[in-house]
Amino acid sequence: MPKNDGGPAFPAIPGDKVQGPCCYWGGMSLRDWFAGQALVGLVPFDLGDEKTVTYAYMIANAMLAEREKEPEHE
Repeated sequence: MPKNDGGPAFPAIPGDKVQGPCCYWGGMSLRDWFAGQALVGLVPFDLGDEKTVTYAYMIANAMLAEREKEPEHE
């Protein structure tokens, strides 16, 4: 697993209206979110479970690497 997993994909912080005032939930990593999204496009190719998952995480890692190159847009 890369050192940078992108941080939480959908963080909720104390006081967040979704989670309430008492909770902190970091959610899944952005890497896992990216891999899940890539998986949707890979499933129709019937590459086999292991290859499909490997490719999904390869795509996720590439997305995180590209994200590191781009300047922040705020």
